[in-house]
Amino acid sequence: MVWCSLSCLGQGTLQIGFDAPPLQAPGTSFFVQQYFEGGIWFRPLGVVEPGNGFSHRRGGGQLAGVVPDNGTSYLAAAFGDSLKVSFLNDSLFGVSSVDLAGYSSGVPDFVIHFVGYRPDGSTVSADFSGSGLNFQTFYFGPEFSGLSRVETSDIAWSLDNLFVSVPEPSTWALLLLGGVLAVPRFLKRQRKP
Repeated sequence: MVWCSLSCLGQGTLQIGFDAPPLQAPGTSFFVQQYFEGGIWFRPLGVVEPGNGFSHRRGGGQLAGVVPDNGTSYLAAAFGDSLKVSFLNDSLFGVSSVDLAGYSSGVPDFVIHFVGYRPDGSTVSADFSGSGLNFQTFYFGPEFSGLSRVETSDIAWSLDNLFVSVPEPSTWALLLLGGVLAVPRFLKRQRKP
């Protein structure tokens, strides 16, 4: 199963809320191999194939009091699950915050280790821990920018509202784009008698 959605909070910042249409019914959980939102690809470490993925769930309903419930859908990782995050077009990005909660009432404690990878091979990391089924917001430091991907292989967590920043295009990139767009117009003028 694949989920897709898009939400934007302004230029350069995306809030990934995992609320893909159609709206997921309360009290449901689906095992997925990948998820797409805002041009970002969420997938497990390793090969994307059946049996390797994570849960896309929404609390409430028959799951009330058993799993986190903030009224929206989110991702959750059980034993053996992992998560890899990157842009579909390989754009560099940063992460500023994420909401985390325990996996379930049976496994309410979580410790999650995020590793950010840069194109030059260097890495940054952050560790977050907590307890309970209420989502808590955790903040990444400024070093979590210029990343090509972010990964975690820790288990027993629920994740929602990932805030991702996309760098503004550089002056040179804008000038190059302007030049490329001007070429067809210039050629059209040259053809006129």
